[in-house]
Amino acid sequence: MRLTGCTERGDCTPPRAGRWPGLFWGLLAPMLVLCALWALCAPSNAHARPRSLQELAIINGKLIETGVKYGSIPSLYRPRYDLVQDANLSLSDDEIVFVVMLPGGARIYPQRIMVWHQVVNEIVDGKAYAITYCPTTGTLMAYDASLGGLNLIFDTEGRLYDGNSVLIDRNSGSLWLQETGMAFDGPLLGRGLPMVTVFWTNWGAAKRTFPHATVLAKPNSNKPYGRDPYGNYLRRGTYYDNDRLIYPVERTDRRFSSKTPMYCVEYEGYLLALDIGYIKRKGAVNFFVGPHALLAVFDRGLDVVRLYNRQIWSEPFLFVQQNGKLMDLTTRSIWDPATGVALDGNMKGASMPQFYGAYSMWFAWYSINPETLVIPGPGEVPEKLLSPTPPGQ
Repeated sequence: MRLTGCTERGDCTPPRAGRWPGLFWGLLAPMLVLCALWALCAPSNAHARPRSLQELAIINGKLIETGVKYGSIPSLYRPRYDLVQDANLSLSDDEIVFVVMLPGGARIYPQRIMVWHQVVNEIVDGKAYAITYCPTTGTLMAYDASLGGLNLIFDTEGRLYDGNSVLIDRNSGSLWLQETGMAFDGPLLGRGLPMVTVFWTNWGAAKRTFPHATVLAKPNSNKPYGRDPYGNYLRRGTYYDNDRLIYPVERTDRRFSSKTPMYCVEYEGYLLALDIGYIKRKGAVNFFVGPHALLAVFDRGLDVVRLYNRQIWSEPFLFVQQNGKLMDLTTRSIWDPATGVALDGNMKGASMPQFYGAYSMWFAWYSINPETLVIPGPGEVPEKLLSPTPPGQ
């Protein structure tokens, strides 16, 4: 199982010698103490469920019948796309859309269409990709579906596991969990699919950030694409934000409301769930996962959370959002939240590696991944260490 998705690893360009401010040494000691503390406190490893072929096979006996039959939710295969300027005639700026980074550039998928089809099968440069969305768990995943050179085509099968959609591939008839991209029944049992980078955002941010993207066109169908059968992400009190679960799950956790939107990542063997709303309110959150120093930031341009490794050279930097800008406390350089690149200051030109994940409601992610680490949580750097004022001043 691979939950990490694509990784952009930028080279960290060192600043010119002799320009390190004295602030660095003032912050070094507490940062090293924190690093050691969280390395001791955090679990040594974490594994997503299921962990064996036997556990995968057990899933087949725990599927929930929904009354939805195979074929009732028709997937799309190589559909039509519109240009941004054409799609803009029918989409409002606050409408939910999904951005998928495919070869050749970004493609945008309106949620109003995806809720009725749930799977889009695409072929790019001879390789298959599956863009998947499960409305009952708010789970957005995209996969490279060219398994060993075999281009898989997926449909929604109709049953659920832990509230999450079960997918079936037309090639072998194997069953897959939408949230994990792993086959749990059939000839491809135990096979997993690599993730593709996705962003859950709104139309205004997507068209501004990706003006040359292509946008999933309205299919030739009688589906009522202006109406969501589950409610409305922009209106309070519908299925998407109430605490009611329609289908049972194996385990629950009350640290967050059941349907809290989470940004979910696998990082160096650890499973992470970041509360998107919390990151947006804070602007920047410094935290540790085992020995790894990470940074979650809110990118206002695309209206998404991004995750970086904040280990610059050999030391973990601390970051704050100040006056709408991302600044490190070591050199007071200004960084771009969207790319992790230093734009100004002593670190200009340096970059932090960015890591990508997927999206899910808390209840669905936790039930399948109970070992997950969360933010906000104990790995977060205390606020008292994030003062922009240098020590002693």
